[in-house]
Amino acid sequence: MFDTDAITAQLTQRVHQHQQLLARYLAAAPLADGSATPLAEDVALFVRIASGEIDRDSVDEEQIGAIIERFQGLLDLLFTPAGGTGGYQVPAKFWTETPIGQVLTHVQVWLRRDDLISYSDAARILFPDMAASNLQAARMRVKRMAERSLLQSYADPRASNPTQQMRVSRMAAEALKAAEQHRSAAEGDS
Repeated sequence: MFDTDAITAQLTQRVHQHQQLLARYLAAAPLADGSATPLAEDVALFVRIASGEIDRDSVDEEQIGAIIERFQGLLDLLFTPAGGTGGYQVPAKFWTETPIGQVLTHVQVWLRRDDLISYSDAARILFPDMAASNLQAARMRVKRMAERSLLQSYADPRASNPTQQMRVSRMAAEALKAAEQHRSAAEGDS
């Protein structure tokens, strides 16, 4: 009914492929030809982007495609199960609690031509009237939105004050504001 040899061969091949992928990315030293490992090259590129060393407007669409592939490849390396079947989920804490997650967050923002803004700036976008009279209360509303996952929160390690290093996407805040205005207009038409 089941062919033990065929199943073992297939499984061995899959594990071997996964092992080769890991070995190629995780080589501790430069490769035999003196070049950096693919993992080191990818991390260096992502750090340069996250640090603002690469201007988004100086990169053509082909290069953007290559960066996206490298970005996805790193996520695949980190989160694809050894069996290689099915999808995977990136834990939410990865983006805020690991250095590489924080770097990749900035790369995502760079790819989208977005920027990360403080809770105060988001409060001014989302709750302009409240922010004008009580910025702290408006900031707390933004914080609660992030806690409820209505807005994704990102840590900005470059912020000088650690208590104010959390950021949100400007595009996401503006989209929420536009959706609220649309909803209010629709309710007004009713």
